[in-house]
Amino acid sequence: FLLPMSTIKECERVLRTFLWGGRGRGKVKWADVCKPFLEGGLGIRDLKTWNKALLLKHLWSVLTEDSIWAKWCHAYLLHNSNLWTATSHGHLSWSWRQILRLRPLAKEHLIYKCGNGEHFSLWFDPWLHGDSVHALYGHRVIFYAGLSKHARVKDVIREGEWCWPQSSCDVVEL
Repeated sequence: FLLPMSTIKECERVLRTFLWGGRGRGKVKWADVCKPFLEGGLGIRDLKTWNKALLLKHLWSVLTEDSIWAKWCHAYLLHNSNLWTATSHGHLSWSWRQILRLRPLAKEHLIYKCGNGEHFSLWFDPWLHGDSVHALYGHRVIFYAGLSKHARVKDVIREGEWCWPQSSCDVVEL
């Protein structure tokens, strides 16, 4: 779960007290202490960054469905819908909401490789220049295309060529 800032600051205070003996100010900036050895630091991890990285690892696990926990999340928390469009309010645990709040950060650092498009939602995964088709064009493009909201990218590829339904000018642009 995402640690509250007050907890992170308290942990860092304990670490600083241990390093500097608790009397007066620290001898070196905390940011410098958190640098790797090769950069002149002590290699102590920045707790805020480390905590986010660990949560992003959970998010990655849900995206790749490579654990029993991730499969459980899809079945019970996402209800077999898409991670990118799942709501982060309602009767969800605080930990799950914190993971969902990191989606924009994860999205900035992901590069999608569609391959044959079998595993990517045509409408909701951000495979199109870092955005989803739904985010760019809204619900109407799904309605006009005549494809299911559960369609995959592979559903519009025939013999290596795009084969979009010709019923919407937005879809024709794609």
